[in-house]
Amino acid sequence: MIFFCNTNARTKAAIVKRVQFREGTLPVTYLGLPLITKRLSRTDCAPLVERLTARASSWISTSLSFAGRLQLVKATLVSMQIYWCSAFLLPSSIAKECDRILRKFLWGGQGQGKVKWTEVCKPMAEGGLGIKDFKTWNRALFLKQIWDIVINQSLWARWYHAYLIKQSNIWSLPTNGLHSCSWKQILLLRPIAKEHLIYKCGRGDKFSLWFDPWMHGEAVHTLYGHRVIHDSLLGRLALVKEVIKEEGGIGRLILRTLLISSLQYRIFPSPLPRTTFSGLP
Repeated sequence: MIFFCNTNARTKAAIVKRVQFREGTLPVTYLGLPLITKRLSRTDCAPLVERLTARASSWISTSLSFAGRLQLVKATLVSMQIYWCSAFLLPSSIAKECDRILRKFLWGGQGQGKVKWTEVCKPMAEGGLGIKDFKTWNRALFLKQIWDIVINQSLWARWYHAYLIKQSNIWSLPTNGLHSCSWKQILLLRPIAKEHLIYKCGRGDKFSLWFDPWMHGEAVHTLYGHRVIHDSLLGRLALVKEVIKEEGGIGRLILRTLLISSLQYRIFPSPLPRTTFSGLP
C-alpha cells in the first residue's frame, strides 16, 4: 500500500502503475499511532482516551484504598500516555480529558476532588502526590525530540538532518513554510528547549559556530546578525573548533581579527575548562 500527499492525480496514477501497490488513504493506524498529514484532532486521539477510560473503569468497582489507587495512577495510567506524548503534542482538550479520567479514578469516582488537581500534581517534596500533569508531561516528552535532533545519534535524527535540516541548523530554520504539523511544533518549541540546554565547547567539533546557542545560551548569529559571518571569512558552516586552539591541554578561543570586539569581550571572560568532552550539548 502506498500513500500520497499533495500529489496530483496524473502523477499518482503513474506511480501506482509503476510500483504495483494499492493506494491507501489517511489516516491509518501504524504501531498504535495515527498516521496523518494534518493537525492532530480530538477524533484522532480517541483511542488514547478510550484505553484510559476502559482501564480505569475496570478497577473503579474493586475494593481499593486511596494509596492503591494512587499507585495505579502513577504506575499504570500515567505510563499509558507516554507513547502518545512522546510522538505528538496533543490538543489541550485531550490533556484535560486525560487529567479528568485520572482525577476521577483517584478520588474513587464520587464527588469532587478533595484537593485541587494543580496541588496534587506537585512533587511530593512540595506537598503534592507526585502525579505528572498531562500537559506539562506531554511537552517535556515532546521536547526530547529536539534533544535527539541536536545530538544527532539516532536513525530518526539522521533522517531529519538529511531531508529537512540539510546544510542548515535546527536553531536557524524558519518556522513558516510548508512543514508538517509535527515538524512545525518542534520548531515552535525551540525557545523553550534552548532555555534548558547548556553547551560545553570541548573540542567544538559537534556544533555550529554561528547558530548553536553555545555562547552564554545564545547563538552568535542571534546576537550580532549575518554580518559577523561575512566579516569572519569562515562561512556559514563553520564549527566552533575552527576558532579553538589547544594550548597545554586547555582550549582557548582564538578569534579572527575581523570579528567585532564586543564578541571577543563576551567570550573571553569565560575561558574554556580543561576537558576531553567531545562537544555534545
